[in-house]
Amino acid sequence: MKSLIRKVLFLNISILIATFVFIAGCQQQKPDPSQELKTLVDKYIEVWNNGNLSELDAIMDSNYVHHSNQSPDVDIDDLKKVISGFRTAYPDVKLVWEDEIYSENKSAGRWIFTGTNTGPGEMPPTGKSVRIWGESILHYANGKITEEWTVYDNQSLMEQLGYTMMPPSGTNQ
Repeated sequence: MKSLIRKVLFLNISILIATFVFIAGCQQQKPDPSQELKTLVDKYIEVWNNGNLSELDAIMDSNYVHHSNQSPDVDIDDLKKVISGFRTAYPDVKLVWEDEIYSENKSAGRWIFTGTNTGPGEMPPTGKSVRIWGESILHYANGKITEEWTVYDNQSLMEQLGYTMMPPSGTNQ
């Protein structure tokens, strides 16, 4: 009799455990928001690398704004001009996104820009190769990039191109 009770108790506990496992497995898992955001970042970086500016329209919100420590705020049309200008001045441009962190509606990461200044730009080409890094925080809504905050060291870029900083005229040297 005790053996039968143990078997029935074991069977009931086994059914209960199996039910819990089944229910837990059937619950809808929340999608990982970082996957969608990472896909957008990858596409954005690819635009810098391949120059296909029309791809920005699919990943950027129409009210996108870019803030930088080096320039006034720009919208998506101005961003296309910035990317095009860099790709002209540095035809072999390569941008890599590293050490990224994702949340539900933001991502942050460090990027590394490399290229050789052989094309025309704001300044005459120097033929010199550069490697600079910066950091960006991207904001997202409705599956698109809505805003970007970027900082980078422009002085390092200028020094790698061969420019030097001169003291202002009229100062004692």
